[in-house]
Amino acid sequence: MATQINLQRNSEVFYSTVDLHGGAAATSMTAANTWKVEILAGFAFSQASATQDITTLESGTTPDRSTQRFNTAVNPVEWNFQTYLRPTGIQSTTRGAAGQYTGNSKPLCDWFLWQALVSNLSPASGTTQEQSVWEAGGVLRTVNHTKSGNAHASRSNFPTATQNQLYFKLDNVFYQVKNATVNEAAVDAAIDGIAMTTWSGMGMKLVQLTSDVSSPAAHARDRAVLVFGGILANGTTVSGNSQANVGHNKVATTASALGKNVMVYASWKNHFVNGTQTEASFIKNRLSGIDMQYETNTYSFPVTAMSFNYNNAITYLTPEELATLNVPIGQFTGSKAITGSVSAYLRAGSTSDKNASARWLAGVIADSRTSLASGSSANLIVGGNTAPYVSFDMPAVQFNFPTDVIEDVIGVTGEFLAQEKVKGTGDELVIKVQKG
Repeated sequence: MATQINLQRNSEVFYSTVDLHGGAAATSMTAANTWKVEILAGFAFSQASATQDITTLESGTTPDRSTQRFNTAVNPVEWNFQTYLRPTGIQSTTRGAAGQYTGNSKPLCDWFLWQALVSNLSPASGTTQEQSVWEAGGVLRTVNHTKSGNAHASRSNFPTATQNQLYFKLDNVFYQVKNATVNEAAVDAAIDGIAMTTWSGMGMKLVQLTSDVSSPAAHARDRAVLVFGGILANGTTVSGNSQANVGHNKVATTASALGKNVMVYASWKNHFVNGTQTEASFIKNRLSGIDMQYETNTYSFPVTAMSFNYNNAITYLTPEELATLNVPIGQFTGSKAITGSVSAYLRAGSTSDKNASARWLAGVIADSRTSLASGSSANLIVGGNTAPYVSFDMPAVQFNFPTDVIEDVIGVTGEFLAQEKVKGTGDELVIKVQKG
């Protein structure tokens, strides 16, 4: 294959439970365990090293004043990218419903990333069946719950995050983040844009997939090309094998046709809903709003800015042995932090006026209690009350003191932290998705 440059605009990302670098065959990849992630410009991934500098300095006319540097450890891989928040319409959990033969609810294009973020259950079981914890109606709950129908059991209070494989196809150079974890999701709902999520996480090892020209199909890079598309080591061009998402590894109109396609990945934007292929929707932030409850008062006012953040606080353990290059040996989650912020114009009003942001500010500031969570909640509705939208409902939140923002139009801004309503249950958050 001739030497060539590689362009960011041609880059693609894939998330899978199949480890090609570990020896898995390309035929192990199906639309039930491998998904495309359509990203925006500005993505990044890297694996740095920890170093130690040793210096010497002595007296005399010819002193030794040298510096030596040693690599002492390989740090965990760090990665991040942005995606649009796009509802798919796959919200039923009834097996046999047209276009949803496994009965899995997958209401967002990046449903598998959200599951890896909030659940202890991987979105697929190795190289076999996908296993969604999303529930009927496009609902994802962080509360610990058992299996119900085709929604798998899940809990958000887990000691270690699920580990899967992240593939970066940089035009014709392939990288794999081995045992990648999803650490954080930040949703930006600036009113002049399209709803998007900034994803970030880590991994154990970054490897470049390579192939042997003499036996291309037996090596990791060519196995990736056979699925994701590109140029094989022998110069043959291969197209990527995308399949519209129907809840299994086969585009089909009958359940009996499922399970036959391999070396494919699930499409990002194309989905079969009620037997018809449709395209995932975009969400317009201009229609977003927020519903908040503070004690007996309910507020529902338009916003000028809004954000949501979910962080698992994952840390990696790395030994510190001498005379060796240490590598990470595992990861643990910390205390999860679910936070948000809202900005709006400062509006006065009567006690029955839900748009009165000034009353909300005054009430929180005047409260002398150290904790307000037992009587406060927040529901961020990205896209507004008419589908398509995604809502982040937090039944118990602690508000910081809101503050006035002095600009041409006076505003108010506030931040909050979601908390468990019932201690130990992990019930901080309910995500609901509607395509319309």
